[in-house]
Amino acid sequence: MLLDGQFDEDLDLAVVLGAAAGLSLRRALRVVRGRVDKRPIGGSRRGWRPNRNRGFDEGAHAILRDYFGVGGKPPVYSELDFEKRFRMPRAVFQRLYAAVCNEPWWKRSVNATGRLQSHSIQKLVAALRVLGYGEAYDRPDEYCRLSRSTICEATRRLTDLIVEKWEPTYLRRPTEDELKHILARNAARGMPGCIGAIDCTHWQWIKCPKALAGQYHDRKGKRSVVIESVCDEDTYIWHFFIGAPGSYNDKNVLASSPLMLDVNAGLWPPRNLSYTLNGRTRRLLYYTADQGYPRYPIFAMPHPAPDTRKLLVYNRLQEAVRKDAERLYAVMPSRFNIVLRPARFTTVERMINTGKTVAILHNMAIECTRAGFLAHRRMQAAPGGPTDEMDRQADGNASGRDGARDEDAGGHGFFVNDGPRGPGVWGPPVPADDQGRDPSDHDGPELIAGSLRYTDGAECEAKDKDAHFDLMRDLSEHVWKDRGRFLSPYVCG
Repeated sequence: MLLDGQFDEDLDLAVVLGAAAGLSLRRALRVVRGRVDKRPIGGSRRGWRPNRNRGFDEGAHAILRDYFGVGGKPPVYSELDFEKRFRMPRAVFQRLYAAVCNEPWWKRSVNATGRLQSHSIQKLVAALRVLGYGEAYDRPDEYCRLSRSTICEATRRLTDLIVEKWEPTYLRRPTEDELKHILARNAARGMPGCIGAIDCTHWQWIKCPKALAGQYHDRKGKRSVVIESVCDEDTYIWHFFIGAPGSYNDKNVLASSPLMLDVNAGLWPPRNLSYTLNGRTRRLLYYTADQGYPRYPIFAMPHPAPDTRKLLVYNRLQEAVRKDAERLYAVMPSRFNIVLRPARFTTVERMINTGKTVAILHNMAIECTRAGFLAHRRMQAAPGGPTDEMDRQADGNASGRDGARDEDAGGHGFFVNDGPRGPGVWGPPVPADDQGRDPSDHDGPELIAGSLRYTDGAECEAKDKDAHFDLMRDLSEHVWKDRGRFLSPYVCG
């Protein structure tokens, strides 16, 4: 009997080993045939780990209790704390929530087991924490009660939605009225004809693929992309270009910048807004820039080696106005730390969308808070110089003077030529007594927009090196006459 039992056990063992061998053989054949290379992951499988009970309701209740108040009680954190934590005023957050709450993916759904999933506000707060703090996707899990994959997807969808919905509104050129306001404010600062400050910075790309490492290799030995922007005194962004390889610098990034391409094509800036500088009327507006930019008349740069008080006074004022763009690259990363840290994206498209999202949110925040800035309060408190008065002065110059100069502002203002305009940005001919040439020699209104003659004339005007040095001399003379007499001889060293 013992031998019979042992024989039965050996027979059962042989059957099990034979079945296992057959299973291994079939699996090996399937691998060879290419039908499967590994065991599939996920799905309803016996022994698979169940989903974590993250407590979606508790997470949403904690967010509402801390920042919005629940049950008639005031929120735990104040309005100032809300703006510090979310990097934006409450009005901007409400606009974002109103935009995402009706989207299909953001709505609260029910999974296959019949359980309710996360709330819309949890996904929005988690995505804003990633943008604001620059942290990893799994860091907001303990507060927002979401998984890493959900937070990653929420961040991607939020950036795509913001760029698609608000890029035409907040990343565009200024309108004519907005441009008049910018010109009036910069003229009051001592730089007539200035339409903003331009500068570039680099955003390090730590996840750059090896195939693109040489192309995105910058001068510091790291991989990065270039960000070019134009802003005004409030650091409001009027031009934002991101995505150029890190091997570019301020000068050669202009070759691919939409800003310079529009300048070369004669589409920007408009030539119907003229200004008087040192007794000479000009119609080509300019940006303040540093020494890294080419010698074009659309860039007002500091003198490289100032050796007189006149040049020193001009350099001090030009650097003060040019610091607006540098302040932007300090304010925007401090508000949204994701652009302060090396980018962990694997594609340039994700970096472009994220950079544009940060710029749009920055502009939305500036739009809500710019009325309380120190510069605005000073202009409101100055006798005869509030912001509304500057707006009325610009509107008065544009409406009823028929192109006459604004002599009442002491040469600080601008005037609008209301004559018949040609196509594109070219305005009517400049009178002969302004620039010393016959109006009949100027064929602006007769040019056809987009033609070779049209674009060639615009590009030659925007790249005239002699005109750049004439602009520098006129600006130096104007600044010295306007502000040099108020400075002590010891101020300029």
